[in-house]
Amino acid sequence: MDWNKSNTILIIAFVVLNIILLVSYFGNTNSKEYDVMSDSQFMESVEGMLKQKNIEITGSIPRETYTLPLLETEYEIITADNQLVQNYLGAGVEAVDEVYEYYNNLGEKLEITDGKKLIYTAREQLSGKAPDEESMIRFINDFVAGKNIDVEGYSENRRFVSDEMFILSYTQKYKDYSMDNSYMYFYADSKGIFKFEMQRINSVKEIPEKVRTVTAVEALVRLLTYDDVKDKKISEIEMTYYSTEDENWQYITRINSDPTWKVIFTDGSQKHLTSVD
Repeated sequence: MDWNKSNTILIIAFVVLNIILLVSYFGNTNSKEYDVMSDSQFMESVEGMLKQKNIEITGSIPRETYTLPLLETEYEIITADNQLVQNYLGAGVEAVDEVYEYYNNLGEKLEITDGKKLIYTAREQLSGKAPDEESMIRFINDFVAGKNIDVEGYSENRRFVSDEMFILSYTQKYKDYSMDNSYMYFYADSKGIFKFEMQRINSVKEIPEKVRTVTAVEALVRLLTYDDVKDKKISEIEMTYYSTEDENWQYITRINSDPTWKVIFTDGSQKHLTSVD
């Protein structure tokens, strides 16, 4: 991504929208409190900017704003020892110091990325019809039992079904909100789970100071900085907790998690848009 270009686009968008907000605010001076979500001109302006990238909103835009604490989160650090490696790949594979990618003679692969992400690939995706919901749940139950994976505290967060694949994600919850950096992703085709990804948060602590979020429609403006969201349809927008996983992620064990609007597209992809000014 060209960050200079993205920042310029975002600055211009915010200037335009701030002008619209000011005009709307002073045009509604009889109101006790200005409500962005009730301002049709502002809403239309945001939708018009998104349409320039052919981004369509098919679902509803949440009206709420939130006052929430920041969370101090600590991550599980994954050690590639014999117990872990053999749990996924079998007794014939030995762990080696400073090695983070392993294979067995069946072609199964285990990767440890950034010290926190576990990625297990059983095989390539097979062609054929995607499993139905009942089969998918059975595949997951068999997989977590076979690999001794603890799923306590995780609940379904998102699903994506195509003609040949079913993806089901589980995330850890803090109160009523998903912590999207603490997840399990299950990928299945007609024959079962072919790929699994996991990253865990071990401990969560509220930071006493609370922050007030912007509205979802204001956060949507930030989509203009992304080049990979053109020609997409937004199916859902929800409030989550999230920490940006940037190029320094491998060095991070503890980090603040912020209240963040998550935009979910109909193709299964998603973007996290900061909701704190």
